Amino acid sequence: MDYVILLTGCINPNGMSFTILSDINIRMKQYIEAIDFYLGNTAYPIIFAENSGTDISEHYAKDVINKRLEILSFEGNSNKKKGKGYGEAEIIDYVLKNSQTIKSINGDCSIIKITGRLIVSNINKIINTRLLFQHNSSILASFNSNFSFVDSRIFIAPIDFYKSFLHKKEEINDSNNYYFENALADCIIKENRYRYYPFYVEPQIIGQSGTTGNYYIQQELTVNNRFRYLVHIYKTIIIFYERISCNKIDCCILATYKLAYHFLRIIEKAIFLIS
Repeated sequence: MDYVILLTGCINPNGMSFTILSDINIRMKQYIEAIDFYLGNTAYPIIFAENSGTDISEHYAKDVINKRLEILSFEGNSNKKKGKGYGEAEIIDYVLKNSQTIKSINGDCSIIKITGRLIVSNINKIINTRLLFQHNSSILASFNSNFSFVDSRIFIAPIDFYKSFLHKKEEINDSNNYYFENALADCIIKENRYRYYPFYVEPQIIGQSGTTGNYYIQQELTVNNRFRYLVHIYKTIIIFYERISCNKIDCCILATYKLAYHFLRIIEKAIFLIS
């Protein structure tokens, strides 16, 4: 299974709605810091795709030449009324149609889509856990509590899933309260070719929200927090395949998840009583 890291970007939002962080210099600095991190800390090919026509190739001439990094820049965001989520979908569409990195990969490929200004500090652990415990064609993402919204800062899926997701591109419209994250949630729920899983390792995200301007706060990696997160992912899998998904999981596998979940809940209650 090949992996490609896709960093999506918009250096110059130029009046994009629902975007507080609009300073071009700050945004460019954040993109460069993130690209540098992934170049220095991963071994996977990286695509940085940007939709405001701002080319930063001069910063990475060597990496572009040796095909470690591909930089794509185009004039997107033509329909600002639909918002930045629509622009994000445009970027994915452009990448699938124009990326030489994608075209050069033979066979299966999973794309690790990350918001380009953000650093996922434990990205290698996330990928390695997927390789160990989940099917290599699975979809990894984080739903909200009612499964209507997926955290789009990072998700991992086979390339064909992205192609299916783009069928919903024209439905994305921030002004109508149907966001990129809602479209992504709906597509995962209806998907019947690939299994969905939460991240077994919680993504540790460093950076600033473009929507609110707030900085993301990383969870402390305490034993209690890790334990609670493990309980959360088992609960998510059970609810998803019992009540939400169109793609039902084998009953024996689901029973195993239920057994593990209830065992963890018993331990959790025992720890609470002791403390």
